[in-house]
Amino acid sequence: MSRINCNAIYVLLCFAFTSVLGCAPEQPKPVEAPPPEVTVSKPLEKKVTEFYEYIGRTESPDFVEIRARVSGYLKKVFFDDGDEVTKDQPLFEIDRRPYEFALQSAEARLAQANAQLKLATLNFQRNDSLKNTNAITQQDLDEAIQQEANATAEVKSAEASLAQARLDLEFCTITAPISGRIGQANITVGNLISMNQVNAPPLATIASVDPIHVSFDADELAVLRFREYRRQQGLDVDFKNVKELNQKVLIALSNENDFRHVGILDFIDNQVRTSTGTLLVRAAVPNKDRYFAPGFFVKVRIPFGDEQPAILIPERAVLSDQSLQYVLVVAEDGTVSRRDVELGVTEDKMRVVKSGLTAEDRVIINGLQRARAGMKVKAIDESATGSTTTEKKE
Repeated sequence: MSRINCNAIYVLLCFAFTSVLGCAPEQPKPVEAPPPEVTVSKPLEKKVTEFYEYIGRTESPDFVEIRARVSGYLKKVFFDDGDEVTKDQPLFEIDRRPYEFALQSAEARLAQANAQLKLATLNFQRNDSLKNTNAITQQDLDEAIQQEANATAEVKSAEASLAQARLDLEFCTITAPISGRIGQANITVGNLISMNQVNAPPLATIASVDPIHVSFDADELAVLRFREYRRQQGLDVDFKNVKELNQKVLIALSNENDFRHVGILDFIDNQVRTSTGTLLVRAAVPNKDRYFAPGFFVKVRIPFGDEQPAILIPERAVLSDQSLQYVLVVAEDGTVSRRDVELGVTEDKMRVVKSGLTAEDRVIINGLQRARAGMKVKAIDESATGSTTTEKKE
């Protein structure tokens, strides 16, 4: 092939390649993503009462270990494990026959002592009538007096033995000293009960259930604020009995959200524990419906002061940054900003905001994981979404 033809072919190939490149489509420009959607809500304005909240434990006001006062073989058990019993209700019965025989013997001894006393009294009266005629010596008269005194003492001893025998027979039937719920019987029919057995477990235990006590530890600062509040109200802080305060205490079980059980403060310890800086406090709570049993963990609230206007936000809107708590708010132009807040008490899954927010701020309550301070978002009002303040945090 000639050199001219080779050049021509080369020129044609370059032209074709250039044409192909010129016809290639342009690359698409990247499209900006729309701002993420978040749900916002303005704080709720409401009057609330400040309160202190603690964790407490329920206790029985009365707890009794049932033990025998006489020894013998157990003949009967009058209850089922876990029953509620009333005061003086029979619980156990020990074989009565040995004590019935002892009672009969004591009665016979008393009858014998009375007969001896009667004889000694007649002998004394006879000898005493003879002393004026000198028909009896002074020694014989003194012996008659002594015999009557001995017989009188023997009667008193026999009467005491008879009373003890009757008491022992009464103790054969073991009754409930208090009303309450009885535990498991630790002995069964046919076993020997020994009242002098060392380290023997009780026959059973009874715990009173109505009312129930709720004990908790109040911090020192709360106690001081409570006292200062009473001073400001012109109320006495040097009370003799804490029941005089008639201070309500609200209680909720661990599976309850509302504090619907109401008790009365009935005890405050006489000193603050130096190791914890807390004071033992106790409330008495009616338990007619048996909601409480000894040993439950409960939530305790003590209302403090009068109702005050406040703003509240859903708990799920609160974020934490080490020791700080904050929320994210959205401006009118969609810009997210951070607001550090000081929080107060919890009210029906809402938190009181003491400072850091106004009633007109739009707080992000849903979509927090998609929002950051300084970015733009599309804010949707909560009322438009139909969501409620009881939704779970995302």
